[in-house]
Amino acid sequence: MPITVIREGTVWTGGFKPETYPRADVVIHDGVITGIEPRYAGGCDTEIDAGGCIVVPGFINAHVHAGCTPHIRGMTEDASILEGGAYYHSLGSVLTLGFAKLSRDELAAIMEWDCIAMLAGGATTIVEENFGGHEVWIDLVERLGFRSDLGISYPNSVGAIGYIKDGKIVMDQSGDIGAMFEDGLRLHDAVHGKFDNRLHVHLSPHGPDTVPEEILRATRAECDQRGINANLHLAQHLNERKTIADKTGGKTSIEYLHDIGFLGPHVMGMHVTFIEDRDIPILAKTKTNVVHGSYRKAKEALVGPFWEYIAGGVNVAIATDSFSHDLIQDLRFAAMLGKIRQKDVGRPTADHVLACATAGAAKAMNRKDLGHLNPGARGDVAVIDISTPFNSPVYNPLRSLVYYSNARDIRWTLVDGEPVTKDGRVLASDVDTVGKRARQATQKLWDLAESEGLLPMDRYKIPSHTH
Repeated sequence: MPITVIREGTVWTGGFKPETYPRADVVIHDGVITGIEPRYAGGCDTEIDAGGCIVVPGFINAHVHAGCTPHIRGMTEDASILEGGAYYHSLGSVLTLGFAKLSRDELAAIMEWDCIAMLAGGATTIVEENFGGHEVWIDLVERLGFRSDLGISYPNSVGAIGYIKDGKIVMDQSGDIGAMFEDGLRLHDAVHGKFDNRLHVHLSPHGPDTVPEEILRATRAECDQRGINANLHLAQHLNERKTIADKTGGKTSIEYLHDIGFLGPHVMGMHVTFIEDRDIPILAKTKTNVVHGSYRKAKEALVGPFWEYIAGGVNVAIATDSFSHDLIQDLRFAAMLGKIRQKDVGRPTADHVLACATAGAAKAMNRKDLGHLNPGARGDVAVIDISTPFNSPVYNPLRSLVYYSNARDIRWTLVDGEPVTKDGRVLASDVDTVGKRARQATQKLWDLAESEGLLPMDRYKIPSHTH
């Protein structure tokens, strides 16, 4: 049984009662943390020098859509968002074209490139809400060595959740959402627990405005029976708010889901931006989890609630969602924008956001073995350099990490004690080859989209020899 030792780092244990140990060794035996010692003297198979680094629980990126990022970065960042809509509505046509026109190998290259960014960005666990190519994702989990909680979104079409046409938000026919829900159940039966328990499966109804009530009720029943989660977009844009209010006579999305018995500790609600004060006690009472995406909402010129949930007793996780996957950046955005929203430098703190990205996310996933470095936890670890000109000298290691570091400072990530990334490179992937294939697939998609009039007019065509 292999032994990995991470030596001489400043160890922050995480968990809900975190401790910090200077110059300590983390010992991982057969994938499980067995101790934090001043100087481990036993044998080991893998030894990692963490001198000058902070050693923390592996970050949990609690909500992403693999393959929906690389080919639309930079496309509409400076464009106004249609009133009532979300950032993704302006990109829906191009995303839909990509799923329809790219080959499986081309989509796989884009998905792997996206995954590489997530892993290099600090995630050891990725919660994936999949709109296409879930078989590719399963292959990536097996091959690249990370941990994932996967769900097939229903409806499983970007067009069905909205895109802009003739200046309005429109939605394609959703298809048989009940059949897509059944697909999610079959996926759970087929692969949940694979790869030494690194792959889990949850149910993924897209949102309260896009999934019929009977399917939401059936989802809750299956979650209770199987002991799994349901992850959905919740209170994410004003169009959703209006749809639910019109349907229910003025209720919020959270009130509606509470009334139909959907909410509970098995639910991870992403964004949860457009709420009323009366919603927070409902979330707290039902122990429903919120996933906060600070950078993603900032792209919509929004600073969503964050401290309000923590102060109200709601468990919070953190996610990059899509477009940028530097989790340290998201921690900083959560802290800084949270302070701006509260008009108070003292809240939230570096400790708060780190707890959300580790223990808070693990609690939301019902994983007591993740999100901390105490004995008995899985050996999922991030080793981050805090000795650079940008983040040292170090007065407080947590603040150096959150306010002054970035993904380039991540020296190692490990899952079950096995290295997954080193110095920004995913060890089990040919990053250069994947990047070339992803750029080629993207150029093909952009040319197709341009021919159909789906691209903004400010595309800058880079000479092909640089691809």
